[in-house]
Amino acid sequence: MFLDRVFQECLTYEGEMDYKTYLDLVLAMENKHEPQAIAYLFRILDVGGQGKLTSLTLRYFYDGIEEKLRASDNDPPSFDNILNEIFDMVRPVNPHYITLDDLINCGKGDTVINILIDLQGFWAHENREAFTSEIPDEAEL
Repeated sequence: MFLDRVFQECLTYEGEMDYKTYLDLVLAMENKHEPQAIAYLFRILDVGGQGKLTSLTLRYFYDGIEEKLRASDNDPPSFDNILNEIFDMVRPVNPHYITLDDLINCGKGDTVINILIDLQGFWAHENREAFTSEIPDEAEL
């Protein structure tokens, strides 16, 4: 889903990505914690071009992640749970949609983006508690 949107939203030539567009995408993907990268990726996520991510928009991207999870014989969590998690993380000004400012100001924009566009990022978020329980306390060291 995300790559389809990249080619819809970013300037391409006859269905091919030019070098500058490629570099912009790579830099944004490698620096998702930076406001400029969040803005670049938000533009791709904003399917309606209205400056907001609605539950329908989030569902669109979650469907791609869900499809990949099912293909690898994993049971995906319900969309409603993911939607609630995302809105709890972002705490948008308007409870019905997320704006670019909401995503930048929440301090977790990179996590939200990873959940929506990257299967590994989604998996890492979903299993974060397992990772933290494996890290020993300072007292144990």
